[in-house]
Amino acid sequence: MTAPVDRQRRIASPFARDDVRYAIGRALLLGCAVVMALHLLAVVVRMRTRPEGGVLADVLALLNGGHERSLASWWTSALLVACCAAALVAARLARGAGEGGAARAWAVLAAVLGLLSLDEIVSLHERGAEWAAAVFETGSLLARLGWTIPAAAILVASLVVLVPAFRAVPRRARLIVVAGLATSIAGALGMEVLNVLLVDAGARYLWRHLAMAVEEAAEMAGVVIVLLGVLTAVRVSWNERGMALAYDDGRADR
Repeated sequence: MTAPVDRQRRIASPFARDDVRYAIGRALLLGCAVVMALHLLAVVVRMRTRPEGGVLADVLALLNGGHERSLASWWTSALLVACCAAALVAARLARGAGEGGAARAWAVLAAVLGLLSLDEIVSLHERGAEWAAAVFETGSLLARLGWTIPAAAILVASLVVLVPAFRAVPRRARLIVVAGLATSIAGALGMEVLNVLLVDAGARYLWRHLAMAVEEAAEMAGVVIVLLGVLTAVRVSWNERGMALAYDDGRADR
């Protein structure tokens, strides 16, 4: 008969290698929750005080995720940089393990994440809004949708590149990364469209900013999920020299 301690060890051991990853995910999601709580606080304070300027207005603008270069934008950008760095590490480890296809896929993902991080800081998507306003009739729904139209086109082009490349990535990592990307994309594009419709319907400021809060929260959560997906492909071990990293091709999960 198997001793209870041995049985518990046998059950827990397959998941032991994920403990650090889950801890990272919990910490980052907690950070996302704090950022979004500050966003909602800023919205409520602005509604009640309506500051015209000064330090309070500047602080509220920094905390309001609906503003460019806000705390939410910087946090999301930092998460994207972390994802980009993790993807580059995965690419290097995959190449060292002889997984050339997977290495190229991780490198492509790192490039996409790097561009998204840059966009969060310098607001490249605003150029897309200007393009939409110039191309479509002023005041039309298409013009008001702004950056979501060119963003959708770029998304399709990115999928054309990413989908074939990601076939070489381990299935578990691939599914988690895809889930994270889907969460971020649905939040960014879906909630932006909803916000436009709320404006057209004359919705109150609070409802519009609640939709914006959902958008920002979905983007952040999606990026954290992507990061965890990338980390799934990186196996961490410890030896007498310290920490050692290796590529996890997912065969142990089959």
